[in-house]
Amino acid sequence: MARWWGKARKAKGVEAVAERQGASMGPVHGTLPGQIEGSDGLRAVTLSVHDAGLTLADDDGDGGHGAAAQRVYPWAEVAHIWTANDMEVDPAVDDTVVTRWVHVQRLAFTDGTVVALRLTDPPVVTPKSVFVTGVIADHPPSTIWPLLERIRDHVTELHVAEAKATLAEGGRVEFGPLTATADGLLHDGTAVPWEDITSLRYSYVPVSMFEDDLGSRLRMEFRDRNAGQYGWPYQWLRIPALEVPDIEVLVRLATEGRT
Repeated sequence: MARWWGKARKAKGVEAVAERQGASMGPVHGTLPGQIEGSDGLRAVTLSVHDAGLTLADDDGDGGHGAAAQRVYPWAEVAHIWTANDMEVDPAVDDTVVTRWVHVQRLAFTDGTVVALRLTDPPVVTPKSVFVTGVIADHPPSTIWPLLERIRDHVTELHVAEAKATLAEGGRVEFGPLTATADGLLHDGTAVPWEDITSLRYSYVPVSMFEDDLGSRLRMEFRDRNAGQYGWPYQWLRIPALEVPDIEVLVRLATEGRT
């Protein structure tokens, strides 16, 4: 099977079809650089964000927009999303600290293609005396986050509807180490009813005295029905965010399941 990102030019008729397909997705709101894994290793690609979905183009030396290397993905063809954040911190110099907010997103498409994005906002310089209080200096809004949010929101709406339909029919929806059912969540042999979940959210924690609380994680608190009269009535679960696909879908299901 020929690699779709091959550099050989296709016939003009095929190029025209690809151009029309991309145009049918609506205007481009922005582009994001990423990578995919091919038979010859990692390949640089450009992901364009449209109203109706995404287009993916090989970075073949002409800006990554050659029609011959372009694929078109309506929102319904995004099978899964993984999301996480990180913060790069340079050592303090001249009583200032330089930080960079990192956005990580992986997209799996229904044809098996997986695109990895790791994008960094411009550096922010903060006085050390301010940084140690947990505050970062004022800085311009991210230009990366709105595009990632647009992808996440469109795909999440579709996946929430699909997940609800599956659960209503008695099926299960897998979220990595967690499984959703009509009654609640299953994790490592433990069943947690929806009504017992007091909190379920995604967050990034840069500093903590507990190692398993650091970084981007799905954080869940739930009632422990086996705690007994004098036991602590709650348990906590912390799972690295990149181990949980479609984390926003899971958060939505838990929020609605508790009400």
